Amino acid sequence: MKKILVFVQVIFIFTFASLVFANEKPLPKPGILNEETISTSERLSAYDTIVIRDFSTEGAVYDRIDDEEKPKLEALTPLIVKNLSLSIEAEMKKRKLFKNVVMNGDAKGNAVILEGNLTEFNGGSRALRFWVGFGAGKTYIKAKGRLVDARTGRELASFDDQETGYKGVASMESFEDLFPHQAQSLGEHVGEFIEKLY
Repeated sequence: MKKILVFVQVIFIFTFASLVFANEKPLPKPGILNEETISTSERLSAYDTIVIRDFSTEGAVYDRIDDEEKPKLEALTPLIVKNLSLSIEAEMKKRKLFKNVVMNGDAKGNAVILEGNLTEFNGGSRALRFWVGFGAGKTYIKAKGRLVDARTGRELASFDDQETGYKGVASMESFEDLFPHQAQSLGEHVGEFIEKLY
């Protein structure tokens, strides 16, 4: 009899929990980044710490970057990654979000983790920008990222974005000049995205 009672209680708890979670409506999309998926109904202000992890470049696509230019980009990649991380950190502090902002550290306490990948480096085409214009031949970087609850591993939000800022659409500058600035600009937009969920 006790086993049946316990079984009924477990079924009741799971049914109640599934109904509660099914009725939770995710927060609205901030509309800052190209693609946004929000999986939580709880504001990020419920967390006191954000852990910002350097975005990985593993598996990134190099487009419009020839074999001669690849070593230049590979040498520049640590600066691009650092610019992105430092920009996001600065945005969190400037916007006064989270009590603790941790760079590449352990997620302790009530923390949310920001992690991601730089997925594409497109060197663009100066000739197309000069002769065609209208965004043809633009230089850009693409990134995917996500916010994760440190305790449960549950994904709270994810995003994809393409950053062509800092004259990437019309400039005659090389990708070496543009990518570090675009990474900083991407960090500013990610900061704005996080603030809308805070």
